[in-house]
Amino acid sequence: MSPSPVVVDDEKVVGQYQASWKAIMQQVREGSSWSGYERNCAFLNTGGQFAAASHVSGLNFSDDGRGLAVTDWDQDGDLDLWFRNRTAPRLRLMLNQSSPECASRHLAFRLTGTECNRDAIGAVVEVHLEGSDRRLVRSVRAGEMYLSQSSKWVHFGLPEDAKVTGVSVLWPGGVRSNYEGIEVGNRYTIKQGETSARRIEKKRDLTLETAPLDTVSATSGHASIVLPAPVLLPVDSYFDDAGNLTSLPVSNSPWLLLLWSAGCEHCQKELAQFSKIPDDFKVLALCVDGRGAEQRKRARDLIAETGFAGDWGMIGANQVEQVHVLQEALFDSTPKFAVPLSFLLRPGNEIVAIYRGPIFSEVVSYDCQTATRAPDVALRNLAPPFRGRWFTLSAPPAFLPNMIVRRMQERYPEEALPYLRRAAEKSAIIAKQKLFAELGRRHYFLAAKFASEQKMGKSDHHYLKSIEADPRNPSVHNDFGSSLAGRGRLGEGRKHFSEALRLKPDFPLARKNLAKVTELLEKAGK
Repeated sequence: MSPSPVVVDDEKVVGQYQASWKAIMQQVREGSSWSGYERNCAFLNTGGQFAAASHVSGLNFSDDGRGLAVTDWDQDGDLDLWFRNRTAPRLRLMLNQSSPECASRHLAFRLTGTECNRDAIGAVVEVHLEGSDRRLVRSVRAGEMYLSQSSKWVHFGLPEDAKVTGVSVLWPGGVRSNYEGIEVGNRYTIKQGETSARRIEKKRDLTLETAPLDTVSATSGHASIVLPAPVLLPVDSYFDDAGNLTSLPVSNSPWLLLLWSAGCEHCQKELAQFSKIPDDFKVLALCVDGRGAEQRKRARDLIAETGFAGDWGMIGANQVEQVHVLQEALFDSTPKFAVPLSFLLRPGNEIVAIYRGPIFSEVVSYDCQTATRAPDVALRNLAPPFRGRWFTLSAPPAFLPNMIVRRMQERYPEEALPYLRRAAEKSAIIAKQKLFAELGRRHYFLAAKFASEQKMGKSDHHYLKSIEADPRNPSVHNDFGSSLAGRGRLGEGRKHFSEALRLKPDFPLARKNLAKVTELLEKAGK
């Protein structure tokens, strides 16, 4: 792992840093763990020595842990733990139930600053006990460990039958305050400048119910995944059973796309399941074996053997890889591409659910009734495979397509553009402008690329798309005008040169091109 760059304009160092992050994130996506699948460790202070207590404490989860916050959550006098993980479950609350008698052996203080900072960060609390020269000392801290902030209540655990003779607070700035009448087993608030501490009488009522943890079992070879937001299908065409290129259907109702292989035993059973298909439900089965005559014959024979009743066809290796890249963008850990693989789509060919391995008709039927009809904001409630409550806000609508763009653009720059457009359309005003400008630039680069390859139809398409996304770029108009004029389309070229000059009056090249094409048109009498 490269160290964080000290100077952000050092392109070499920044490039190494970004490459290192890219490599390590790829390892995570392939199943590696940040923590090496090590279990959490807990150690018990036995008085000068520490004993391993991970298992007996119940804390030895193999979570990919990120943060730990300490607080007396249930206000019973002992400290409880909140775990924050990179992987699910994202949050765990571990209630400390080791010592029921702790309520009579603790003190807790919440400080409020008036002359110093409001939370009294940096204040030091000292508790003096009867018959002891030792002081118990705690401080108020902001941030205690990685990505963690524990409670700002200052908590003390006390010896059995302890009596407090006094409490002092050293406030930030150096002022010290002393307090008497503090009784063990209570919680107090202390405000800077006041002469006494106020005892908190009422405990907070907790509504969080305990529940048994879900058992994690070995994979059964299949998975049903409802996406937290709809995602555009990367495949827009296929080769039909006669080998002709065909556009993917656009349906007004939910439908299922099934990817399969003629040599796959599970795929054979999958196809046989759809020997009968309801009239109001469409299934399209696309073979991933290639589109040669031999592969098409094998696919046709299997379709006939299984009695599959839907439409079928074939897709190439590039389309298969695009499907896999999409999954890599959606999931931290993505298994290698395998069939059968199915996608449940709602109108507009947006994916709402993915099925890996053998499919279950009752699951598909349920998802058709729920996921395909749910509004976007409700989809994420259907996505988790276990019960729970969200502690984070929904991601903004542009987040998912933007993430797919960044994942796909390196290998498939042209196919990534619909996702970039979707991200731009779903963004707020400032981000929308930036993303549409980026979309225009990417179409512009592709237009120039295809022009250099003499693929003028595709070049013209991307020039027009670039102008549609960002009509304020004078260079696009000038270059498109040059491309058109170079092919004899002088009138169209002149329009774009004029527009380039309107957008940028001090554009010498556009002015020169406009003068030249105007001269040619005048000579031609136009």
